[in-house]
Amino acid sequence: MGGHHAISGTAAWMALAGSAPVMDHVVGLDLWDLDPAQVVAGAVVATGAALLPDIDHPSATISRSGGGLTKAITRAVSTVAGHRGATHTFLAAAFFTALAIVVNRLDWQLVVPVVGEVQAGAALLVTVMCALGTRALKMVEGRLLPWIVGVASGLLVAVVAPDTSIWLPAAVAVGALTHLIGDLLTTDGIPFPTWPLVIKPPKRLASGIWQRSGDIAVPLLGNAGSAREWLVCTVLTGYAVVATVATVAAAPWVLAV
Repeated sequence: MGGHHAISGTAAWMALAGSAPVMDHVVGLDLWDLDPAQVVAGAVVATGAALLPDIDHPSATISRSGGGLTKAITRAVSTVAGHRGATHTFLAAAFFTALAIVVNRLDWQLVVPVVGEVQAGAALLVTVMCALGTRALKMVEGRLLPWIVGVASGLLVAVVAPDTSIWLPAAVAVGALTHLIGDLLTTDGIPFPTWPLVIKPPKRLASGIWQRSGDIAVPLLGNAGSAREWLVCTVLTGYAVVATVATVAAAPWVLAV
C-alpha cells in the first residue's frame, strides 16, 4: 500500500543514515556521516522514492499526484510493463538512482528571491519526492497543496543542506529498494532478481516462494494490506517519528536555541 511503502522508505533511511541519540543509543547506522539537515532531507526524499516502482500502476498514489500528466505516464508504463513488472526490479532501482545522479548534477542554477541561488536539479528532485511522500502519508490533501509543500521543501533543503552529492542519490536508492523489499514480503512477490533474465522453476519445484512465472516472494506479510502489514508499518511509523524528531532536536540550530 502506498502509505506503507512511504513510511517504510522513511524508516529504512533513518535506520541507515541516522545518528541522533535516543536514550543513550543512536537511531541509525550513520553510514554516510551526514549532518542532521542532510539526514532529515534524505528522509523526505526516501519517503517519496519508495513510491517510484509503482509508476506502473494507474491507480497508485504516484498516478494521482500530478493530475493528467502522471496518470498518462503510469498508464503508458502499465501498458508496456504491467504491474509489478519491470519497474519492480533491481535494474529499475539502479535506473532511478542513476537518473537522480544525473538530475542532481545538472549545472542549472536558479535565483530565488530571499533564498538566493539554488541548485535547480536537486531542488526539483526534493520537490517531487516530498509531494509524493506527503500525499501518500495523507499529511496533506488535494492536488495542489502537496506540490506547494514540495516546492517549499525543495527550497528549504537548498538552503540548509546544499551539498546533495551523496545523500540525495543514496536516498532515492534506499527508497526504491525498500519498496522492492516490501513487495517481496507479500504473496505476489517481485520479478526474479536477475530480470530481464528470468529463471522459472520446474513444475514440481514451483511454490509460493519461487512461482511458476519466475517471480519470487517471501510472504511473511501475506497479502498486501493484511493485518500483519499494518502491524509492521505501525511499528515502523513509531520508529520513523522518534528517529526524525531526535535528528531535528540534535541539529545545531535547535541546540543553539
